[in-house]
Amino acid sequence: MTDAPEIHITGKQLLAMQPGQVHALYKLRVDIFVNEQQTTFAEIDDADADPGTHHILAYVHPGHAPDFRWGTPDPGSPLKLVGTARVFGPPEEQQIGRLCVHQDFRGYGFARQIVENSLEVARGRAAALDPTLQKAVVKIDAQVATEPFYASYGFEPVGDAFTVEGIEHQEMHLTLD
Repeated sequence: MTDAPEIHITGKQLLAMQPGQVHALYKLRVDIFVNEQQTTFAEIDDADADPGTHHILAYVHPGHAPDFRWGTPDPGSPLKLVGTARVFGPPEEQQIGRLCVHQDFRGYGFARQIVENSLEVARGRAAALDPTLQKAVVKIDAQVATEPFYASYGFEPVGDAFTVEGIEHQEMHLTLD
């Protein structure tokens, strides 16, 4: 696509976020996972607030025009949260989850940038492991429709597909080098 908005990616622990950031994070995830995908599971869970969980936050600047070309800014911020993911779990068995991009911002490659950033975080967390004794694995419970996307990073299916809230998923693993 042409004329793509510029994305700014950062990451934080939930407890280090401002209230407006937490609100934007949860609103985006609920809008996508609960409303758009019509699921009823508890979107907000204890993994979010765990001190070891790193939230990837992808923002765009809505622009300076009155019509806010790229949407309305989030409360208390000149930026708009358009994508997110989280990395959690012990360094030897991390998980990437809750990857989502606002529907108005799909097709710009933002999901790819978020996954790349998530894998950087996972590699950084795994750097403390002894590579001769321990392997670092990153897991994803991918929606089956997104399996080729994750396979492009080297993730491989593990076990049989399973259903969560009517959506078929496949556990996938990537061993970090």
